[in-house]
Amino acid sequence: MTVKTETTYCCPLCKGELLVVTDGFTCGACQREYPVVAGIVDFRICADPYISIPDDRAKALRIAEKAATMTFPEMVAFYYSITPEVPDDLARHYLNHHVAGTQRGEGILHRMSEYGLSYQAESGVRLLDLGCGTGGFLAAASKRGATCVGADVALRWLVIAQSRFRDLGCNDVKVVCACADHLPFKTESFDVVVAENLIEHCSDTKQVLSESRRVTRSGGAFMARTINRFAFGPEPHVGVWGVGFLPRNIANKYVQMIKGIPYEHIHLDSFSSLNSAIRASGSANLSSRAPLITEADYKHHPGWKQVLFKTYCLLQNAPLLGSVMAQLGPYIDVASAKQSAATDAENHSTQHRSNNRV
Repeated sequence: MTVKTETTYCCPLCKGELLVVTDGFTCGACQREYPVVAGIVDFRICADPYISIPDDRAKALRIAEKAATMTFPEMVAFYYSITPEVPDDLARHYLNHHVAGTQRGEGILHRMSEYGLSYQAESGVRLLDLGCGTGGFLAAASKRGATCVGADVALRWLVIAQSRFRDLGCNDVKVVCACADHLPFKTESFDVVVAENLIEHCSDTKQVLSESRRVTRSGGAFMARTINRFAFGPEPHVGVWGVGFLPRNIANKYVQMIKGIPYEHIHLDSFSSLNSAIRASGSANLSSRAPLITEADYKHHPGWKQVLFKTYCLLQNAPLLGSVMAQLGPYIDVASAKQSAATDAENHSTQHRSNNRV
C-alpha cells in the first residue's frame, strides 16, 4: 500500500517526515500523532500554559459552532463571554486590541520597511507569523501579496482568526496550532519570520529564536517585538504599574493584591536578558533596538494611554534622553541586520527559485 507523505510540514519534536492519515498526520520516525481539530492541524508538543489541550480543543469547537452566524468582532466578544476569569475591564481592552489587529498589522509592515529587512510582505515571499493570535498581521500581509502562514499555541484563537480571514476575503492564509519552540516546519521554509508580542509568553527565549533561525532561509529576515520588563507604564497584560521592577517571585503576589488575578506564565525581558538570549541562540545577525512607535501601535488604546505613547515618542528623540528612554520604553524590538542593496537584489533574484524547494 502506498503511503502519502507530507511535503510542507515536519514533526515538531524529532523533525521527522510526516505521513498523511485520515484525521491528520503521523510521524514516520517517532510515531507521534497530530490530529486536525476544527479544520486546523494541532502540532503542539505541550499545552498553552493557560488551558489544557483537551479543554482548548473543546473550547475551540464550541467557538467554531458560532462561525457561520457571527462576524469577527462578535466571535471575540463571544470568547470573553465564556471566559469569566478575564475581568470585564481587561476583556474590553483585549477586544479593542483584537479588533484593531489589521490596523496594527499595517504598523508592523511599516516597521519591516523602516528596519530595511531583506524581505518584505509582497508577492512571492513566504512569511511566517509566530504567535499570530487572531491574525491581524497575517491579514495585512496577505493583502500585500505575501504567502502567509500563522502559528499559535492557542487553538481557540486560531478558530477566531479564521473568521477574520473570511470577513476580509483572505482565503489563502494558512494557520497551524504549534509551540514556538518546537515548530512543525522544515528547515529554511520561510523568507521572513515575524514574532509580535510572542517572546514574553515563552519560557525559553533562546529556543524560540533558535527555531525561528532554523525555519528562515539563508539571507532571510526576522523581526520581533516584546514587552520591555522595565517599561514606564502599566504592564499591558494585567494593567498594573510597576510589575517589571519587582523580583519575579513577588510580582504574582503584587498583581493578585492590586488586581485580584494571577500573574503567571509571563516572562518579560530587559535589553540585557534579551541580548543574552540572542547570543545564546547563535543568531549573530539579530540585534535588539529601541522600538519604532507609530500611531498604529497606540490608536486603539484609551486617551490617557495614547498620551503616554506620544510623550515617549517625543522624549525618545530628545537630545541626551534617547538612550535613557529606550531602557524605559514600552517595547523592545529585535530585527535582522539591514541588508546591503547588493545583497537585497541577490535575495530577490533567487527568491522564486528557492520557493520551489518548499
